[in-house]
Amino acid sequence: MRQSQRQEAAALTKNSASLNRTLFIADNLTLLESMDNESIDLICIDPPFAKNQTWVGTLRPPLSKEEREQELATLADWGIRNRADAARAGIEWPDGENGSAKFQDIWRWEDDVHEEWLADIGKPPYDGLTQVIEATRRAHSESVAAYLTYMAIRLIEMRRALKPTGSLYLHCDPTASHYLKAMMDSIFGQENFRNEIVWGYTGPGNIRRWFPRKHDIILFYAKTDEARFNRDEVRVPYKERFTMGGGGSLARKGKGGDYTTGMEEQLAKGKVVEDYWIDIPSLSVSNERTGYPTQKPVALAERIVKASTNPGDIVLDCFAGCAYVPAAAERNGRRWIACDISPRSLTVLRRQFAKFRYAVNGEGQGDEPALIADANVTVRSPLDLPKRTDEDIDLVERPKPLPERNFKVPASIIPEREMLEFLLDLSGYMAWCCGFANRMPDGSIVETTNNFHLDH
Repeated sequence: MRQSQRQEAAALTKNSASLNRTLFIADNLTLLESMDNESIDLICIDPPFAKNQTWVGTLRPPLSKEEREQELATLADWGIRNRADAARAGIEWPDGENGSAKFQDIWRWEDDVHEEWLADIGKPPYDGLTQVIEATRRAHSESVAAYLTYMAIRLIEMRRALKPTGSLYLHCDPTASHYLKAMMDSIFGQENFRNEIVWGYTGPGNIRRWFPRKHDIILFYAKTDEARFNRDEVRVPYKERFTMGGGGSLARKGKGGDYTTGMEEQLAKGKVVEDYWIDIPSLSVSNERTGYPTQKPVALAERIVKASTNPGDIVLDCFAGCAYVPAAAERNGRRWIACDISPRSLTVLRRQFAKFRYAVNGEGQGDEPALIADANVTVRSPLDLPKRTDEDIDLVERPKPLPERNFKVPASIIPEREMLEFLLDLSGYMAWCCGFANRMPDGSIVETTNNFHLDH
């Protein structure tokens, strides 16, 4: 049996295999800790960006009375009837009448970080993380250091859950992208860094003191060298003017509308998209918007899903407030698992999947019957997490010991005459020293020029 076949057979026994089309309303750390080792093919997340602000939006269209009743009924079935119950369950309580879609992106040690996380992070093989976090405290702020600690303990679990053929894409922006990259180098290994993808977009702005900030960052890491990447699935058309073949030849559309002979096949194939994506617009004026102020387009997730998974693979989004990753996975025949700490994500997912005519918790999302009878989306509570079927094992190679450092040594300050005698002693009798002097048989030194000086 080939290695790939063994991996596929092993995947069938993982607890993730039975969780397709499941949304967990829970703290994502508790879900990640309950996932089996090496059970996920792709993790694509859009976590908070450490912007030090609270994001507030209103659902579009506004939250209906029926949707609010559905949220409350679902929570009541789980024994959660008020804000205090939600806090004890480790989830948020959804705002009521206005149907807001909001989240807090402000980080404090006392509110967001458990002391034992720092202890866990400080253990080998991830003990380098504590230095990254401490450097962030000094270089940036306590807030971003607390944010990194929150993310680090989750990224360690994400790496454990990824298959050897899996990858992780983390959406962020320049606020913390460089700190996150240093942290992810420590967790995944810098040799498994693949791309810092720039997603560029345009929009109105009235900036006077710097260039308008119109891009996000997507950090792409592989689990191992076996990580899947389907380059032919992410090709885009060539522009009419381009260079190809590495020889500097320039192809241009001719007057008759034809390209240079012999290039038709390559033109039809297209090129692999680079690591700067400016062909996917933001959702500022799109009817795809759900009301979340930081929502990303489904097309963005589709490119990632196509690049790093095959049909039938399992995609995990554990910051799934606007459900754009599950929507992209569903469109492209991938299985998916989602998690969010807010029950409002249930309403958003219902709306997203009404487009597919899938049921949620057995209930249709429109007047038409479900498109596929067994394509039911299930929502599970923070008390209904999957059960591990394996045990923690050391899946990370211990870091190699750091080599001893040899620093540059300043040039010795030795008198010129002493250095000259030393060099001549090394050379022996009748040897020349750089055309400057030689030692005679009687041991005397004869200088041959006054125009040469030793400097090192």
